[in-house]
Formats: sequence, structure tokens, C-alpha cells
Amino acid sequence: MFEYIPFKPLPGLSSPHAQTIVASFTRPGITPPSNPLLVPLKDGDAIFCEVSQPLDWVENKKTIVMVHGLAGSTTSNYMVRIARKLFEAGYRVVRVNLRGSGQGSHLARLPYHGGSSGDVLAVLQHLKELTPYSPFVLVGFSLGGNIALKLSGELDSDCTSLLESTIAICSPIDLEETIHLLAKPANKLYQRFYLGQMLQQTQRWTKGREISSLYEYDSLITAPIWGFSSAEAYYRHSSSRYYLPNIKHPCYVLLTEDDPFVDHRQLMSCPLPSNIKVALCQNGGHMGFLGWTGMEHRHFWLDQHLLNWIDNN
Repeated sequence: MFEYIPFKPLPGLSSPHAQTIVASFTRPGITPPSNPLLVPLKDGDAIFCEVSQPLDWVENKKTIVMVHGLAGSTTSNYMVRIARKLFEAGYRVVRVNLRGSGQGSHLARLPYHGGSSGDVLAVLQHLKELTPYSPFVLVGFSLGGNIALKLSGELDSDCTSLLESTIAICSPIDLEETIHLLAKPANKLYQRFYLGQMLQQTQRWTKGREISSLYEYDSLITAPIWGFSSAEAYYRHSSSRYYLPNIKHPCYVLLTEDDPFVDHRQLMSCPLPSNIKVALCQNGGHMGFLGWTGMEHRHFWLDQHLLNWIDNN
């Protein structure tokens, strides 16, 4: 089900590039009180998570599991800011560093990739063992949303015991198309930023390599490390669009029509089950959504919208 929802950008921030770039430079504010959690993986690597649990939280309350986007970590501004607001609202919040990211960089022999749903599944299963009666909401941002959607489609019909619902924000569902969009001249700034961040995060694998695009990175690093015959084979295996029809639990997807490199029309062409709700904003860029909320979260419209959805579902 598709629906348009109102979003009014802040004055001077109506363009998608302004929304995208300015939002990336906003300060996250205070980090919520957190404890580290290490989740072992079957291949010997481990995932580093940060758990923020309110003092009055009890096990029948929701746990929100957050997955960052490309080149992000648990300290990305949106991860910290939204985690704090969820924590203040009484939810237990788990921020996940994808394999080899952030404070977990020394815990992994392999880097994560855009289809690393098995790693997120391991986190959910570990948390479920610790707190079996807490309903889990999986929230993925940008590339993390693709991973969350892919995992949701891989779960069998009896998934409600593990995952109550999934939320994906500005998430690509076709990785190959998104890589091609990032390669366009108008998106040169974004490609340069993401590639630079990825090369810095993965120096042990990329040192001495001449890599000038994200496609080259996937061709030379991601595909061979993970056993794919090509970047195209990796994209096909990892794109959530092929898993969406199999999602059985409630799922909410938020996209913008003016996202510079995530085309909302990718989703329009997919057969979707009725339990997947898609909300479209005309503006907002990629992970921007800087607009007045009329409530306590000021100009962070996304934060208020996400809180409302979690509270009411």
C-alpha cells in the first residue's frame, strides 16, 4: 500500500541536495547511556553493538534494533540522535555496528556488504536468547534498510517470535541501479564521500589498490572476498527487491521522490504483499527530512515520524 504523507522542508532547504548534505552535518547531541554487547558469528568474527536500556524497561516492552547505512556506524549522527529519543521514550535500543564497522573494526576478518542479513539475524537471535519476551522492531537506514528488508524476506512464516515489524528509511532495494545512479555526474560528491569513507574503513583489504568508484570497489573487493563471480552477481544476491514478496510481518518503508540516488520507483515496480506499507514524501532528499514537526523534536521531522509509527504499531 502506497500513501503520500506531508512533509514541509525548512526554509532554504527545499532542494534534495540541501536536505541530504545539511542533515549529514547536524550534531547528534548527547549519546544515550549504553553498554557494549559482542555478538559472536559462526565464522569467528563478531559484531559490536551498543545497548541503551532505560532503568524502568521491562521485558514485555519493545526493543528497537537499529542498523546503519553505508560507511556508517553506531556513532553516525542519525543513529545517536534517534537512539536517544527512543531511549527517552522508554524503549530499549540496540545500535548495531555492521561487521568490521566502528568499534567493531578489530573484531572482523571480513568487511560487511549490502546483503549481510545473516549478521543481523545473528544479532536478533542473540538478543532473543537474552530477552525472549521482548517484541523486536528492526529499523534500517539507507543501505541498512536494504539489509533489514532482505532479512525480513528470508525469515519463514513463523517469524513473529523473532521480529514484530521492520522499518526501512530511504533504502535502496536494487543495489545495481543505485550504484549506477551514484555514478552520475550530479551525484559525484556523494560517490566521492561514500567511497572515501569505505576505503578508510577497509584499508586492510584496499591498501595499494587504485579504486575510483563504488562499482570498482564492489568488483575488486566485495565480490571476490564474499565469493561472488562479479559485482553484478553480488548485487543480484543482495538486493532486497527479490525478497520483498516473501515478507510476512508488518513492514513500513519511508522514501522521498527527490532522493538523489535512491529511486522510489524501484519499489513501485515490485509486487508487494498488503503487510508492507510504503510512505512517500515529495521532498526530503536522502536521509534529510529537515522540517518543522510542531512538536518537541523541532526540525528533525524523521525522528518524530519514526517515534509516532513505533508508538502506534
